[in-house]
Amino acid sequence: MAQLKKTISICIPVYNEGKNLSVAVDAVESLFKDELSNYELEIIVTDNGSADDTWKITQNLANQKPYLKGYRFSRNFGYQNSVFAGLSMATGDAVIEMDADLEDPPHVIPSFVKEWEKGFDVVYGVRAKRYGSLALRSLFSVFYWLLNRISEQKIPRNAGDFRLLDRKVVDVLKALPERNLYLRGLVSFLGFKQTPYLYERQPRISGNSKFKFFHYVILAIDAITAFTKAPLRIIGALGTLLFFAAFGLGIYYLVSHLIFGVEVKGFTTLVILTLFLHSITFIFLGILGEYLSRIFDDSKNRPRIIFEDSINTTDCPKYL
Repeated sequence: MAQLKKTISICIPVYNEGKNLSVAVDAVESLFKDELSNYELEIIVTDNGSADDTWKITQNLANQKPYLKGYRFSRNFGYQNSVFAGLSMATGDAVIEMDADLEDPPHVIPSFVKEWEKGFDVVYGVRAKRYGSLALRSLFSVFYWLLNRISEQKIPRNAGDFRLLDRKVVDVLKALPERNLYLRGLVSFLGFKQTPYLYERQPRISGNSKFKFFHYVILAIDAITAFTKAPLRIIGALGTLLFFAAFGLGIYYLVSHLIFGVEVKGFTTLVILTLFLHSITFIFLGILGEYLSRIFDDSKNRPRIIFEDSINTTDCPKYL
């Protein structure tokens, strides 16, 4: 009896990518007609509430390709949740996430698969070269350096969400209860046999990135609050330092006044110190608020995604 082919799922999260989606699907299909012909193909498109014709194009593609499944959300639930939904809906023995803009080139996928065939459960892409302004690339570099300095979990530098996950890894990832997702950190946290693969990122094939600087800031906050308690410990350490500094300064002024008769003055100094300490207090409250807000989100247990429509599938849940 002939052995059944294994299936590889390609997850493509999209938001207003109507011009790029067909090109991305064609690029994936060509790989499975040639280098990956010994595998079955499944394509999962998750439409994050696009306002253009992305969903219509997804439906047209799905009508021609029974192995393409489309899921449309009721609104934009964020990039990380869109990736998570694709992983959750995929049924393949291995699952690969790639963006429709092809900044992460599909021709790298066969190399991911070869590493998987060697026995690795996670093959993650590491960007040897990326496009963007020098300032933004420098910020990325500083952020990853800082995150790994303070994080309790080693997170690969210059690694994004372009990766291959074995089925057993996907099953564990799906079961995690966290709501504020930082997937590249969670995948690292899971362990299993992991290996990097170096590649050069490409320019977008068309259009502009929907991921703005503000989104990077939110993602960075999610990463820090999810994988390190360092900011909370800094609060305690700095508070202790300020206490001893204030105590020492108080002793100095008291001794100066009682023993040496020095008159204690300095209204301007008092105002500046008061404003400084108030600003520090509000910063500390903001840090505490970030951690508490994530606990609050998890406690509500609201769904990460609500589905509005689907195509080529009969088992689409109402929410995830």
